[in-house]
Amino acid sequence: MKRLIGLFLIIALFIGGYFLFKKETVIFYSPHADDEVLSMGGSIIKAVEEDKNVIVILLSKGLASSAYHKVNTKLQEEGYDNISPDEFGEARIKEFKKSVETMGVKPENIHIYDLPDAEFTPDMVKEIMIDMEEDYPGATHHVMTYHDPHPDHASTGKALKSLQQEGTIKKGYYHIPIQEFDNLSFTGKDEISEDNAKKYKKALNAYGEWAPEKGKFQIGQISVTDYFDNAIEYLESRWHQ
Repeated sequence: MKRLIGLFLIIALFIGGYFLFKKETVIFYSPHADDEVLSMGGSIIKAVEEDKNVIVILLSKGLASSAYHKVNTKLQEEGYDNISPDEFGEARIKEFKKSVETMGVKPENIHIYDLPDAEFTPDMVKEIMIDMEEDYPGATHHVMTYHDPHPDHASTGKALKSLQQEGTIKKGYYHIPIQEFDNLSFTGKDEISEDNAKKYKKALNAYGEWAPEKGKFQIGQISVTDYFDNAIEYLESRWHQ
């Protein structure tokens, strides 16, 4: 009987220790490559610094971006062949992965989806969020605000808001896009410290490498140069709940 009681105590201590030391999971949903660093970078870096289990999800390859034609124009000017839409999408993913890993996220915690760029709906995003919540119960979910003028961005916010109203997800943050800092209100922010500013700028620079022979096409910065300038100026993420 004493052995049985002792066994139950060991099991109880093991289970209690597991839940005590289990890391909190934080999940970031980036509609397109560069949204994560431009509008969520401060929060991602903070979560990594706090030793949380940080997961970053890219929802779309961003094939509808006007940067595709800008990149091919630059390639032609320098005597290179045009790249295909598929090559463009893969190059965007490459930039995304490098930026996210630079901020400290583990490669195995980076997930890539291929929702139709400029056409994905809140219901499409909800399916992914539900799967993630099932895999990581009680996780904190970070999305773009449902007030975002960009429909893809807003879809992530609408999806999370709906799941919170249903009670499927409890904790969530809605991020303000860097280009709307002067137009949309926020209730909190995650500032990037001087110690992390170098890391953050390096993560931004992952979108600024031009080396066509290596499959690097500076897509992020060619697409939205002024957004990157703003990110350097503000050095923070803004959000509401």
